[in-house]
Amino acid sequence: MNTLIKFLIFFFMSLVLHAQSSDERAIKQAAIDYMESYYASNTAQMENAVHHEVAKRHIIEREGFQLVKNMGYTELVSLTKLDGKKWAKKKDEPLKVDVKILDIDGNIASIKASTNQYDFYDYMHLAKINDQWKIINVLWDNRPEK
Repeated sequence: MNTLIKFLIFFFMSLVLHAQSSDERAIKQAAIDYMESYYASNTAQMENAVHHEVAKRHIIEREGFQLVKNMGYTELVSLTKLDGKKWAKKKDEPLKVDVKILDIDGNIASIKASTNQYDFYDYMHLAKINDQWKIINVLWDNRPEK
């Protein structure tokens, strides 16, 4: 009986760990697709990474005051068509995406993503919808100058 209980505990723990690791991989892949799509001007890849209700925001300064600049799905996908490599810092180096998972709780996740090619970084919220992780919110800023 003791052996059966130990086996069942081990079995269920391995299922939980497998589910978590596959979710982590899918979350990271959504962020990588998002960053790579901008760099490669790949709208299909961007469309796959984000939800149709995505909201991308940035705090900007204008004439002495700060305001929130909002961008939705249509503008985000349209801007992906531009040559993202034009703004790359190291055109001779391949794009490297760094994704830090900050939290996963059920069907939502929070991450921070950045690259070696751009001075901006993104905080993203993702949701698991129809078994796919999609980016719902993006808040971005430029890295502080050193």
